[in-house]
Amino acid sequence: MAAVRCLTTDQLDEQAFISSSLFPNTLVSRVDLVPSIKPHTTLTMPAATSPSPPPTGTGTGITKLTNCRLIIGDSLIPSDLFIDSLTGKILEPSDNTLLLPDITLDLHNRIVSPGLIDCQLNGAFGFNFSTLTSSTEYLKNIHALNKKLIRTGVTSYLPTLTSQTPELYHSALPHLGPLRSSDNDAQTKLNGGSESLGAHVEGPFLSPLQHGIHDPSVLRAAHSFQDLEHVYGASNLTSGGGNIKLITIAPERGSIVNLIPELVSRDIVVSIGHTETSLPVAAAAVKAGATMVTHLFNAMKPLHHREPGVFGLLGLGSGLPAPATVSGSGEEEEEDTYKRPYYGVIADGIHLHPLTVCLAYNFHPGGFILVTDAMHLAGMPDGKYEWVNGEKKEWIEKRGSKLCIAEPPLPSPSPSSSSSSSSSSSSPQLPSLGKQHGHINGGVNGDSGRNQDREATTQNGNGEEKKKCGGGGGGGGGIAGSSATLLECVNNVLQWTGMSVPKALASVTSTPAEMLGLKGVKGSLEPGADADLVVFEEMEVEVEDLLDGSGKISRKQLVVEEVWKFGERVFVRDGNALVGSKS
Repeated sequence: MAAVRCLTTDQLDEQAFISSSLFPNTLVSRVDLVPSIKPHTTLTMPAATSPSPPPTGTGTGITKLTNCRLIIGDSLIPSDLFIDSLTGKILEPSDNTLLLPDITLDLHNRIVSPGLIDCQLNGAFGFNFSTLTSSTEYLKNIHALNKKLIRTGVTSYLPTLTSQTPELYHSALPHLGPLRSSDNDAQTKLNGGSESLGAHVEGPFLSPLQHGIHDPSVLRAAHSFQDLEHVYGASNLTSGGGNIKLITIAPERGSIVNLIPELVSRDIVVSIGHTETSLPVAAAAVKAGATMVTHLFNAMKPLHHREPGVFGLLGLGSGLPAPATVSGSGEEEEEDTYKRPYYGVIADGIHLHPLTVCLAYNFHPGGFILVTDAMHLAGMPDGKYEWVNGEKKEWIEKRGSKLCIAEPPLPSPSPSSSSSSSSSSSSPQLPSLGKQHGHINGGVNGDSGRNQDREATTQNGNGEEKKKCGGGGGGGGGIAGSSATLLECVNNVLQWTGMSVPKALASVTSTPAEMLGLKGVKGSLEPGADADLVVFEEMEVEVEDLLDGSGKISRKQLVVEEVWKFGERVFVRDGNALVGSKS
């Protein structure tokens, strides 16, 4: 049996991001060695405690997952799954039933899902994508993040840049592009980590009235495609070879609606967000090619019964007439056809009330996409952190999964024996995450750092009066992104809505893949799709009724057991990461 060693404090900080929902009050340790899978080996779960039989396979590179339930549409189908570790693709069962697989893995009725896709990830584990560093350091940080992120079940994602200066976009975007068809050995390039599908640039063409945590000094309007090229760099916007996959815009800013068709022609998804737009202008953006809404409800004009704004885009079903749009000349036009956009929802229990998430799902279930909007503090211990936001320095306080813009921490009191002159020359050195991560007055896992009763005071998203940071659906301004994992968001939706596991997982697999134009490649177990997989253990839990808390309701919850990337097993919970102990 492999030796187990305790993790260091720093490693515990990283693992807490992955394991907090599984072992909130336990000692966490890690198995040092993962047993290699030998050819023609039949393994059972967990696979870490027994040696593999001698190899007798045919060298086909085929792995057979058996005794499992596959996510197929809205159903869980008991079936085998064949994957090719040489091509990294899922195989057609009828073509391989007569072949002797190199590996047969018995999953004991566990669920096999496509790998999860996060369309809005600002950073994690202390690294912020919107950071200016040397290319060598930036790439090193990306690779480290990818290795940790994949353990949470996220096999693909859109690294997200907030509103920044052209200098930062030109520096960062070349490192955030998707894998190219010329990348013959993708697994070697990824080194067992998560994969970027291209960058999400959230800004800077946003409304100053709905800037949220974005620096309002860098926001701007666009009047020509040259304005976009100036900000992002022309090479990052090229068709087929650019590094941008999705751009969030406020359609009322300048003439940007007229630029949407050109963006779409370059295989860039256009999303509406951080906006004060009216319904006619939003509908004009959809008519021009916008197909997504960024974090519905957050950083946009609220739903009003006489002017629904962006929300009106989701109120139309198939066969109904489209809303009037605004033409380039400013006149309203009628449109005959209309397709409701996809929309992102942050189900971390902080950005939105649970029943608001239920409402959002019922708007348009086929367009519902869960995102984390996770910041660089995800996976970090609780405390106050300095954050370099563009050219501004701000403070963020992390408590559990809640991130709030905060006041700077008070300097530590000088020793009574020190003179006033000496105390003034020895002010404490406070941590900065814009360049280097650190924390102050913070705890690890469930200690005092998470349980402090202090509320951060801050400005709201419109820069108005200072309020307490919102949480638990209670409102309030100053939310500074999320630090939840995508699986935590899935489990929240399962808990709050009682929907089936396949429908919940569709919001982080097949639906985002379809929105990104990757249907049948990502987010699917269809033959020919990339063999990006997550093996889940399914659990039953009892939760309180959402309306009044009276009575208990049984709900499903999911735990990541294994993760596969391009047909290779890259993470095993019981074999290479987490072992719980109730000591």
